[in-house]
Amino acid sequence: MAQAKKKKPIIIAIIVVLIFAAIIGGIVGCSKMLSDSIQQLSAGMTELSTAERRDINNSISVSGQVQSENLVKITSTTTAKVKTVYAEVGKEVNEGEVLLEFDSDDLQNQYDSLKKSIENNEDLTAHTHEINVRNLENAKRDKENSLAQAKRQIEKAENARNQAHNKERDLVNQVNQYNNDRNNRIQALENQVNELNDRLNNSEDSLDQERIAQELQSAKASLTQLAANDANPYQQALEQLRDSFSSYDDAVQAANDAYAQTERTCDMNIQSLQDVIDNEKYTKTDDGETQLKKLEDAIKDCTVRAPKSGIITSVNVAEGSIPTTDALMTIENKDSLKITVSIAEADILKVHEGQKCTVKTTATGDEEFAATVSRVVNIYSPGQMNMMGQTTGGGYSAEITIDDKNTDLLIGMTAKVQILLEEKKDVLTVPYESIKEDEDGTQYVLLAVTDEKSGVTTAKRANIETGMEGSYYTEVVSGDIKEGDKIVMQGDMYNDGDALLIMPNLNSTDANEGGADSAVESAAESAAEGEASADE
Repeated sequence: MAQAKKKKPIIIAIIVVLIFAAIIGGIVGCSKMLSDSIQQLSAGMTELSTAERRDINNSISVSGQVQSENLVKITSTTTAKVKTVYAEVGKEVNEGEVLLEFDSDDLQNQYDSLKKSIENNEDLTAHTHEINVRNLENAKRDKENSLAQAKRQIEKAENARNQAHNKERDLVNQVNQYNNDRNNRIQALENQVNELNDRLNNSEDSLDQERIAQELQSAKASLTQLAANDANPYQQALEQLRDSFSSYDDAVQAANDAYAQTERTCDMNIQSLQDVIDNEKYTKTDDGETQLKKLEDAIKDCTVRAPKSGIITSVNVAEGSIPTTDALMTIENKDSLKITVSIAEADILKVHEGQKCTVKTTATGDEEFAATVSRVVNIYSPGQMNMMGQTTGGGYSAEITIDDKNTDLLIGMTAKVQILLEEKKDVLTVPYESIKEDEDGTQYVLLAVTDEKSGVTTAKRANIETGMEGSYYTEVVSGDIKEGDKIVMQGDMYNDGDALLIMPNLNSTDANEGGADSAVESAAESAAEGEASADE
């Protein structure tokens, strides 16, 4: 019984080979019957894949329109007529290049007239200032002269007072000298009287006594007269001089007061003149200068220059007209491009700034351009309602910046963007569809294992642990498989140990890539060609 089971796949394989041989041999009359047979057989064949090491990634696909990352609206507050327009749509311009000019003749006339008036006022102001400065310098010199004169009066009064004090010292010395001389004379007369008294008392000669008595009487008379006359002739002059000291002090004080008054008067005059000069900056108005600066800026604004390099994408003015729109023109930088894309609600939390992207357009074919998520707008936009009552443009969005600077991308192209959410390099993978899972969560695949002796291929279970899931392939972190193992794709149709129907050469490289379906499709195509030949 077991041998019968083993032979059955072999018999079926032989039948398949005969069918192919019949097709190749040109049995055109039976082509429709053979095609039907191939379709019936293909339903029972086993599709295989190969466990390989490859790069896998997980991404989401979005689309949007190519825009410039730096769009500049050229605006102007000038209300004059447009004189010349140098820019045109599609023209590349450099930063600082003149884009258009307004008619500035009226503004220039106003500027020239106002400037002449300001210059005249400045000349008058400068002349007045020169006079005020000269008056101030004169007042300062007058102060110096007046104070010098007042200082001399102080010195004169102080000298007179000093001379009086010097004279006082001289009189005091004279008074003292006079008193000393008088006291010495009194002392001398007293000594003479005492001596004469002693001689008189000791003398025994009457004649001598008479002569001594006469001398004694004369000495006493001189002493009495000298003692009675105690008036000092210098004392009165000294007292009179001292009585005049207050007048000398008053003269010095008056001279100092006059100096202080002169100083105050001069300082007030100087300060008054200084105030006049200081007030010049307040009396001078900046209205003219301000208006002149405004006119100067307005004349400069009549020449509109490109603030950045780029391409002119719109021009909204014409020569001879007065602009009525906000933006005279727009400039976009083609070397700095971005794409604004809508992100589904299910994907918005997966998208982050800095994620790598690839961009393709219909115009550039298969060429891919590197890009980066530069901004994520995670605020829901309700969108806009069109004329049909449909809401468009809503949801979440992100900005994708093109990394390449020199590309063939043009502003306005529709682009398809792949946002790379996750990526792994050179990992063992199997197709996502080949992975099965038990109720307990254990994951496994069925391997196609061929017995070398019998040539019979059977399914063998291999438990695996998966990692990152890519768009089609899934990473195998660990398990009972290795690179090159054949993986059964229709795992739901087989169990561990079931015999598998494998087309011839399915183990070759071509067969592995396409699987059984490719072989069947090739057979079907051959049958179809044969049928077409029969019809002819």
